[in-house]
Amino acid sequence: MDVSFERFRATDQDATRHLILEGLRERWGDDFDPPFNRDLDDIQSTYVDAGPVALIGRSDDKIIVSGILLVDGRTGEIVRMSVDASHRRMGLARLMVAELIETARQLSLETVKVATDTPWHSAVALYRSCGFTETGHDETDTHFALQL
Repeated sequence: MDVSFERFRATDQDATRHLILEGLRERWGDDFDPPFNRDLDDIQSTYVDAGPVALIGRSDDKIIVSGILLVDGRTGEIVRMSVDASHRRMGLARLMVAELIETARQLSLETVKVATDTPWHSAVALYRSCGFTETGHDETDTHFALQL
């Protein structure tokens, strides 16, 4: 599969919001609460204009993967990772993580952190397989860090 990674643009808003919300809806089922995710209503002003790097992956002109790298001093944090359901198990999440880590290196960051829901076993396994070290967990969240 041919995927091009690029920086988020305002014209990507609707498709990226839809991608992330559909992933959350799938994960949370009946407990999914779209209003809880107001940051996605305007990704440009919430994230991009504030300095973080938002990336999307596109295939055949469709956005199929997303990820955002928040920056705080010398530390980055990966948030809003999502892969379109029809494109999972193809290594796209791993490729997005690699793109975000490379972006962190280019920004001379020292550490990249990420947290995911503990019950999301595939996400926990993804970050471990990408070289992240678990720094803590409980029944709801698992935290990881990667030293660059």
